[in-house]
Amino acid sequence: MSPLSQQPSPTEQSEAPGPMRQRSRQACLPCRRRKRKCDGKMPCNVCKGYDYECEYDNGTQSAAPLKRPSPLNSSPSQPPKRIARSVHSSTALKQSADSSILPGVIEPSKPRYVGRYSSIAFPLYVGLEVQATNLPRLHSFAYHTGVRKEPTCAVSHKITGHVPWSTARSLLDIYTAVIHPVFGFLDMERIYVLSEKHWHEQPQDMAFEALICGILALASLFSDFLDQESETWIVSHAKEILEDVVISRFPTLETIAAWILRTIYIRSTGRPHVAWLCSCTIMHLVEAAGLHHAPEFIMQAIGNLAPNPEIADIINRTAQVANCVHILVAFEYGRSIMTFNRQTIQNNDTTPRGAGVTSQLCNLVATIPTNQGTDDPDVLIPELLSTLDRIITTNVEHDFLILLRADLALGIYRRLRVMEPGLQHGQNDRVISVGTAALSAARRLASLSQPWWNVVGSVFQFACALIVMDTPASCEKLSEAMDTLQVIVDRFQTHLAREALSTARQLVKAFLDKKRRGVETLERIVGTTTPEASVPAEESQLLHDIASLSPSLAAQLPIDLDYLWAMDFQPPI
Repeated sequence: MSPLSQQPSPTEQSEAPGPMRQRSRQACLPCRRRKRKCDGKMPCNVCKGYDYECEYDNGTQSAAPLKRPSPLNSSPSQPPKRIARSVHSSTALKQSADSSILPGVIEPSKPRYVGRYSSIAFPLYVGLEVQATNLPRLHSFAYHTGVRKEPTCAVSHKITGHVPWSTARSLLDIYTAVIHPVFGFLDMERIYVLSEKHWHEQPQDMAFEALICGILALASLFSDFLDQESETWIVSHAKEILEDVVISRFPTLETIAAWILRTIYIRSTGRPHVAWLCSCTIMHLVEAAGLHHAPEFIMQAIGNLAPNPEIADIINRTAQVANCVHILVAFEYGRSIMTFNRQTIQNNDTTPRGAGVTSQLCNLVATIPTNQGTDDPDVLIPELLSTLDRIITTNVEHDFLILLRADLALGIYRRLRVMEPGLQHGQNDRVISVGTAALSAARRLASLSQPWWNVVGSVFQFACALIVMDTPASCEKLSEAMDTLQVIVDRFQTHLAREALSTARQLVKAFLDKKRRGVETLERIVGTTTPEASVPAEESQLLHDIASLSPSLAAQLPIDLDYLWAMDFQPPI
């Protein structure tokens, strides 16, 4: 069970003990308004039973109802107030209307986040406004006519019957060693414990089964530990769970994590459009669970969990990686990028887990501009050039991130080529530098048979960029890029790798044909202006002139006569 799914029932939440007064001399404000007997506690029994916002007049109750500050009320001068069903009173809503963070509503028992202006939340706001005795629950009242019954859950636990525990444990080890260092958003110690329970007659919920399926599928992809048929079944089983209408109603942290793993797998094995759709689903789930707000808001609102730095870190890290995966897929594919709170991928050094490869991944993705509000080249080109500088200077250590850095630099280069075809050679040289580093990284990953999604793609895109640059420096690196592509093809022996190599060779051949046509054109020009028969005589006269002007130069013959033809031996006037 995830931190977001381990939640007390509404009854348990209402019975949580609060600070108590020794003696009661005055009733709380809700009991006074409703003329009910108040026991003077904070909160009192009446407010607990009806989920009222229990508060007293100033000076009658000194205990603070909630120790953690609520980000829904950004005013530091006002003490936080207990939120009935995680919803502010009308006064608090008005006070927070001008806040930079627009507060929404999170239902503790789901969890489920909706915007403050949602039709689902409005009946509850109305109940607060009219001070109703029984507040309407956060529910989709009158959402449709209800002429059809909702389907029941159509999936069940199957993974333990298809994969023995010994195999699952080995795949967990592979995932922890290979993939987790890059996408470090899971608590692997906890995953090991829950997995062992799951395989030994203590089944976890279906969201956890989808999560463990994602882990096993990726580990198998990077190790060939399972046959392809078994791996495909695991992926399909996770898909059935994640797309079930009952499971998807409750976007727990495990659900979001399982979708992240599914997106990584689809990006590594599927089509660009499908990967982009999966990444968009992640972002929708992030919003649905309220992870796009600050972690302390989630901690306060969902389940009233006690402050726990480790759980807060997992929540924040999940939001970070979700953002990163979506932005990477959308940016590379040229599709729309969904953005909520950029703070989730910028504040990645606040916990012990913040240091390492995952932090470098977040820093690298944070360089990408996600605002798409203008198409003005005068604005975009300087921004892209600045982004290119940030990408190149971002320090990364893992070979996958070295390839990823080249991917992002090439993505900026492609955009600059569209808006400014005459790109300066200085920009080309910087792209060549990160691309050259990616060639070595691709060779190392290929030698380990690790099919990161950009092992082939980075090298292929770099070769295409070198061809279109058409400079001496790019032509010099083109040979190394093609050799690297050949090494990768020899290692993986897949259709897509061979297709990339074949396409790159066709482009190189077309590039060579273009060069030859240019040379032939120049040769025709030389042939029409200088008769072929007279060339030897003129060359002989030129050599005689050189010998008379500079005996030392004549001693170095033969020399490049084509170069000498372009020289001006006359002194400047």
